[in-house]
Amino acid sequence: MSPIAATKDANILRDSKDPIALVNTARLFAASDDPADQAVVSQYLGSKDFLDRLDPPEAYAYYRPHQLSAAGIVKTLMVVDRPPQRQTLVGLTGSAAFNQYDALIELLIKALAYDKPASQPTIAYWEQHLDPESVYADNVVRAIFLNQTRPALDLFERTMANPEQDTEYRLSWLHDALLPKRNDTPVLECCERMVIGGTVPPDWQESVIEAVFDFQTGWYGSCRKPTPPLRVAAPDVSKDCLERLGRHAVHQMKLVNPALELKVRMALKEIGRELDDDEESNA
Repeated sequence: MSPIAATKDANILRDSKDPIALVNTARLFAASDDPADQAVVSQYLGSKDFLDRLDPPEAYAYYRPHQLSAAGIVKTLMVVDRPPQRQTLVGLTGSAAFNQYDALIELLIKALAYDKPASQPTIAYWEQHLDPESVYADNVVRAIFLNQTRPALDLFERTMANPEQDTEYRLSWLHDALLPKRNDTPVLECCERMVIGGTVPPDWQESVIEAVFDFQTGWYGSCRKPTPPLRVAAPDVSKDCLERLGRHAVHQMKLVNPALELKVRMALKEIGRELDDDEESNA
């Protein structure tokens, strides 16, 4: 038997107890640019009754975020990725009903990566969940590196500079979240601000250089390790950033790790920006 086509009927959202019908109907509203349709999506995603008809309350305690029925609706808002849909996503940051479940908070943190440039409500929501005691901080940092807009990366810089943040967490963010994106121009510009601009304390600047120019399997305790991007594949503007960072590291910083200078020099040579002897002697 072929499935019955969904109908964009708000009465289904109001009355049905069939999770499949609820999701399929809500996704039709979510895909629409009509503000009235987006208001319907906001209304129901912000309703505890609706959320508990999508999945029983106990499911929110043991399902992974992507396994929840609400994830299909949120995914539509993300994939369509137009201003009305982004506005609906951002609006969920203020929904008490949506934020009552931990799994939905994690789902929303990740979905807000599609809010570009990251709006003030998104930044405030992420910052709330970047508290040093938060269990969501890693999710926020990964969303920041998907978003890569200036407000998001500014938040990362502030978080790295926060002395209350755990040292191991900050190292993990550099090695796990930043490192795989180290060919991306906005990320490298963020690193320039942290190192050359001094937006993080001096005792963290070498760690940033390390994440940009080095890779050690010993940094990772599990078998899951990120894959460093090929430097030669970086766009020219990213290579310019790498060159500025590398020259600053060699000529202006007193690197504690003597092997790191060699890694920097090798990386610059790899991208055709090798340091020459005359420059070194005049530095």
